Amino acid sequence: MPSDRPDRRVTGGRAETDARVTGGRAETDARVTGGRAEADARVTPGIVVTGTGVISPAGLGAARLWEAMAAGKTFFDGGDDGPPASGLPWPAAAVDTSEITWPAGPVWANAGKYANQSARWAVAAARQALEQAGISGETEDVRGGTVMAVASSGDELSDVIPQLASRYRTDSRPLVKFLHDEVPDYSYIRGIPSQLGQFVSMASGFRGSNVAAYGEAAAGGTGALALAVRLLESGELDRVLVVGVGAPLTVTGLAAFDQDEPFGTRAVTGAGPFDAERSGSLAGQGAAAVLLERAEAAAGPALARLLGCEVLAASDLPTAIGLAVDAVLDGRAAPPTAWWAHGAGSVRLDAVEAGAVLPRTGSVPVTGSKGTIGNAFECSALIDTALAVRSLTRGELPPVGMLGHPDPALGGLAPVIGEVRPLPPAATVLLTALNQGAGATAAGALLLAAAEAAAEAAAETAADGRTADHGKARA
Repeated sequence: MPSDRPDRRVTGGRAETDARVTGGRAETDARVTGGRAEADARVTPGIVVTGTGVISPAGLGAARLWEAMAAGKTFFDGGDDGPPASGLPWPAAAVDTSEITWPAGPVWANAGKYANQSARWAVAAARQALEQAGISGETEDVRGGTVMAVASSGDELSDVIPQLASRYRTDSRPLVKFLHDEVPDYSYIRGIPSQLGQFVSMASGFRGSNVAAYGEAAAGGTGALALAVRLLESGELDRVLVVGVGAPLTVTGLAAFDQDEPFGTRAVTGAGPFDAERSGSLAGQGAAAVLLERAEAAAGPALARLLGCEVLAASDLPTAIGLAVDAVLDGRAAPPTAWWAHGAGSVRLDAVEAGAVLPRTGSVPVTGSKGTIGNAFECSALIDTALAVRSLTRGELPPVGMLGHPDPALGGLAPVIGEVRPLPPAATVLLTALNQGAGATAAGALLLAAAEAAAEAAAETAADGRTADHGKARA
């Protein structure tokens, strides 16, 4: 593995970005220098989404999950059929792993000996996004990079080290030779930010950067997206593959989350996000990949445009949500066409989210995925991003799962219920993401636009700039 590979890490379980909250206002430090105009990191008209990948309880691909939402399906155990099969009090939605495959070939066969379930999910989701963008991954690309959104618990190689120790006891090779042969180039112990990211680098051929945003505190993957945006806007990279994995929670993990922010115990209509009878979030699992590219250097056709992305931590969650939403909507005359909400199903979090977002957007159609597949934590916002892109390409919003009667206490909320709702041609979608837990103080937001609509908006902005410059020259 090259020794000069950049080793960037996001530590402390929280995505560290250039965004700061000072004097109650979100400020950004990102600048484009060297004779180029300074750019505000919150507005990103030159970044496009060219590929997405999803692994969810609905199966492989964003299309399958979107169709399941449109059909009103849910994937929780228990529900109307009785208590969860696990014997635990909390219904959960699980991934069927039978469809997830590992790449063929001797290099991948060797790497596969040390690939845990999360690595296999990450690679499978990444390959979906790359295939959609027409990228084979067979050649090295130093203008491409990876950003991972993964769990922060435990050592990534905790499963690998015992295997190596056991095998070396009966192996005749010198230790150095044994490690060279048996440890994949992409899993050197703590020599790089993320072992999972190196497996993704193998699949993509991207060699320009490897960044990891550890922990659910990175707001469901929006922290990873924000880091990717900064790498693209700085000009360091032309494309970044953002991949997140929300692995199955252990019983201990479920119990810890439940103590902090109680999980729901019902998976039936009326228990969904924003419902008057909701009683708590439900756990899910999955993986997702979102390929972002600079528009002028994109390898594949644009599925949507990313107009803004921010993740912030503040003194409290309502402030964080408000600042993140303000950052991506700043300077826009029209509100977003639709809102893809975090929609946890929590009595408290749903109220906090609606209370912070609705004053800034007005009553716009809102949907979310957690009433269908639950909260996949580290990658929940990446799954939602893939679904929002799917909605923009289809021109429709799917309904909120398990939502029967919207809570009137949530003000002007206008959820999509029962059937899909059409979107206008020039649609924009605001997406929000929150941390789970009573002490959560970080939130993320992004703004997506239909590819055609965003191109028109960018052209209008450029024309306005030329008119203003011409006016100044004449004055």
